[in-house]
Amino acid sequence: MDGLGLVVRQGLSYRGGLFQLAWVAHRIAGLGTLLFLTIHIVDTSLVYFAPELYNHAIQLYRNPFFGVGEIILVGCVLWHGLNGLRIAVSDWFPNLWAAHSQLEEASAVRQTLADD
Repeated sequence: MDGLGLVVRQGLSYRGGLFQLAWVAHRIAGLGTLLFLTIHIVDTSLVYFAPELYNHAIQLYRNPFFGVGEIILVGCVLWHGLNGLRIAVSDWFPNLWAAHSQLEEASAVRQTLADD
């Protein structure tokens, strides 16, 4: 959890405005997606190693709490992907850095529309 602690410490100590919040959200979304993938690989491997534990995990996943988690996961994946595209476009076309805040706002609008 040192990586998450570093993200939280840096996110709280630097006051870079909207871009700093996008940086922190990008890291948290990436870590959340990585956590999901790790859990998914482990619980899927239970089919082979411990079928009774796999059935128990499937019963747990039918809980409404996990339904909310899936919605959050979709938001994390969308944010991480769209923000990553914004960063890639900014790196490929440095002359767009002047319009960086407009790209940030467009990414936030796309994320909001995608969640609805």
